[in-house]
Amino acid sequence: MIVDWDSKDRSKVRPLFEAHKRARAVIFPALDQGRGLVWTNSKDTPTVARLQLVMINALAGDSTSPEAEEIVRMIEPMQLVFGPDEGWTRIIKELWGKRLGFQPRALFSPKSLDLEHLRNLRDQIPSGYSLERMDLETIRGVDKRRAMHIPTFFGSSKEFCDKGLAYCIKYEGKVVSMASTFTPFTDEFEIQVDTSDSEHRRKGLAAVVSAALMVHALENGLTPHWDAANEASIHLALKLGYTDPDHWEGYYLKPETDSG
Repeated sequence: MIVDWDSKDRSKVRPLFEAHKRARAVIFPALDQGRGLVWTNSKDTPTVARLQLVMINALAGDSTSPEAEEIVRMIEPMQLVFGPDEGWTRIIKELWGKRLGFQPRALFSPKSLDLEHLRNLRDQIPSGYSLERMDLETIRGVDKRRAMHIPTFFGSSKEFCDKGLAYCIKYEGKVVSMASTFTPFTDEFEIQVDTSDSEHRRKGLAAVVSAALMVHALENGLTPHWDAANEASIHLALKLGYTDPDHWEGYYLKPETDSG
């Protein structure tokens, strides 16, 4: 039987997630800060668990447990889900069958990041553009349709300003490129980057603004992670100095089609 873990103390379920090699910078700050929803098969001695952060779901524990299938069946369509091993992947694929959708990703290692290289990239800002750390006023002015992670994972611009970190590039006073922390964090985070209009793309802005955020992180003892969802993001990660891409897949359940 799957039960809701309603306590903010997640010390009993946290060890179940240690096997995860991907999205650790999203999973563990959420567990430690009491964010998201958690389900387990026992409040005393849990052996399987699910963490849900809005549309992101991380499975954990013993995939051979009788409750493993039950916890997967709870996941609603179009929710991204992943487990730490092939056992969980097999359950997802078998249960969802033809309704299985997948999202290929590539997680990079930050171990090779070079501070001087990043400082050099940061300083290559094109003429007419300005680089700055984002304050509350600037964050409030950003079109949240292009920065959905702010209302989704932080709730408000004020919460993002208090619990997140961001740099931006402006052109004629308008934010045209932005790199920020994807979710609230502790000592490591995943990077979210976006360059808005097509007229400002292919000018190296994403590299400049990402490098600025990464320099800030490394100078302050923080670890910036990069998990790419497309070829452009992979190329940018390599330019920034990330190495050893680990290609993996997240999954989602497609909605039932109306046959009538």
